[in-house]
Amino acid sequence: MIVSRSPYRISFFGGGTDYEAWFSEHGGAFLSLSINYYTYITLRVKPKFQEKRFRVLWRLAEEVGNVDLIKHPIVRETLKEYKYENKGLDLSYIGDLPGGAGMGSSSAFTAALIMALHADMNININPYDLANLAYNIEKNKLKETVGIQDQIATSYGGFNNVVIAKNGSFDVSPVNISAENIENFIKNLVLVYSGTTRSATTIAEKKVSNMKNKINDYIELQKMVPEAYDSLIKCDFGNFGKMLNESWKIKRQLSPVITNDYINDLYELGISNGALGGKLLGAGGGGFLLFVAKEGQKENLIKKVNDKNVIVPFKISSKGTEIVYKETTMI
Repeated sequence: MIVSRSPYRISFFGGGTDYEAWFSEHGGAFLSLSINYYTYITLRVKPKFQEKRFRVLWRLAEEVGNVDLIKHPIVRETLKEYKYENKGLDLSYIGDLPGGAGMGSSSAFTAALIMALHADMNININPYDLANLAYNIEKNKLKETVGIQDQIATSYGGFNNVVIAKNGSFDVSPVNISAENIENFIKNLVLVYSGTTRSATTIAEKKVSNMKNKINDYIELQKMVPEAYDSLIKCDFGNFGKMLNESWKIKRQLSPVITNDYINDLYELGISNGALGGKLLGAGGGGFLLFVAKEGQKENLIKKVNDKNVIVPFKISSKGTEIVYKETTMI
């Protein structure tokens, strides 16, 4: 029995510049934080005498005799990639937060599954390679429109500034401030679940197809990453919040599907009641919003937005994707 887990993430700046359509010409950059909510994968290699070779539990309960019959696309393609067709597995999934809500859940799932398979094969894997392998499954095997931000964030964990080269290689630098200052920063943040989810791939397809018409906007979003990082280093969290507000103004203009009246009203409610800035997390369309509260205004902000929405408290997750349990058995 093997249990792996991957953290969800909060993306602050640079989202969109992690798509190959952008970074292959301009490079990319983003600033993100992994939090203490996780995707868990439980994996057990099955005895050979069991007829149904694969049992996969997610929102469906699947029992099939062939990998190709597995309906969960990430599980099916990952098992094929690692040539598990003849091995047989019990595999189950638990997620602390809803999928399709802008927290990087799909990449967390993919990274946790790959980590579990590597543990079964007794092969060590570093975060850099794990991120690339998860990205390969999502982009090349599933043919989804995805960036590489979520795979990096969940594989590494922590609070990171990431720079992506035109060839797709990337450099991950932890945000270099004290644990106390990181805690002070997080104390100013309010994470709100809007109660809605969406298909990230559908949103991303429309956003990327419109990218050529929004070049100046993406250039501005990319320039904000080092500026926001500098604000963090100086512990100028007020400026960070104001920059997030400017970033959101740009992001919501990238495609008409990124936001809607409900999200806009919720965002304006936050800004009117103590938020310096904020954003809708992920590709857009629904899910979680993040606000940066003004000094002394967090409780008022929470009270106002909590009437119809769910406030989700969180802490930083210093660890990325990892094995949390491994039991060796004789099959």
